Amino acid sequence: MTASASASAPTSWWRLIRFVAREDGQTYFGQPIDDLLDVGVAYANQSGPIKANVLFAHPLSGNAPLSGVIKTVSTLLPPLLPTEVPTIRALGANFVQPGQASYDAIKKRPSIPILFYKPLSTLSGPSQDIVIPPCAAEESDYEVELVVVLRKNIKNVTPSQAMDAILGYTLSNDVSARTRMFAVPQWGLGKSFDGWLPIGPCLVSASNPRGISNPDAIHLTTKLNNSIMQDGNTSEMLWKTAETLAELSKGTTLEAGSLVSMGTPPGEGFKRNPKVWLKDGDTVHLWGSGGLGSLINGVRQEGKGDEAPRVFKAKL
Repeated sequence: MTASASASAPTSWWRLIRFVAREDGQTYFGQPIDDLLDVGVAYANQSGPIKANVLFAHPLSGNAPLSGVIKTVSTLLPPLLPTEVPTIRALGANFVQPGQASYDAIKKRPSIPILFYKPLSTLSGPSQDIVIPPCAAEESDYEVELVVVLRKNIKNVTPSQAMDAILGYTLSNDVSARTRMFAVPQWGLGKSFDGWLPIGPCLVSASNPRGISNPDAIHLTTKLNNSIMQDGNTSEMLWKTAETLAELSKGTTLEAGSLVSMGTPPGEGFKRNPKVWLKDGDTVHLWGSGGLGSLINGVRQEGKGDEAPRVFKAKL
């Protein structure tokens, strides 16, 4: 099935969160009332009520108008749940590296994107702990990434058709166990632990005029315990968004609700000297421009202390 070349109608919302409401304990999508609020920071810091204009339809269902009903966030959830995501695809080694000229790096990029898959059990959300199992205790690494969320099925599409099929964008932390990852040519086993793909906090529209019109110009940062580790821009991606989706769709149906995580800018812990690994008690603070905001997660070593997710304060 090939996607239609016609443009999609703009969404009524420009950024959405998914949350459990304080008023009734029900789960909703909604657009934050405060357009300037960094929802991830406000939630992690418990700095005051977060209110949202509710949608009574799922954003993947098509027409999902804002209702005008206002609810207050009790629990902030990931924008999509594992049951709603058919497949998670992720790109590797997709950014220009320090010392490389952008033109030369793009010219010498792989002939097709470097792709791996993450299981649905890796999905988690804002303020949920990243739990490090014993087999990855000394090698766990952070990766801030832009995530594409598809609104409809595509197959064998052009780059322009691919862009029309995007519902919106969110952030991910593609947590990676480097020793296991590099022990064999296929990276999947080092990236597939439970909860090792936090996403959120916002889903930013690809079609609303206030949303993200150019995913290839998004500023991305990572702070680990208040120290900047990654500071890059998707303009430095080797494979840009439209051409990536078109390439991935060749002979393959990319289904509505699928996630494509676009790779991470330089600054990962395993490339540092000395190396920097995630450890028990850390706070990882990702940020993206264009309304994406902050995705903040604590880190917990499996088997240490309380097994329930911790409440922590964002370190800005």
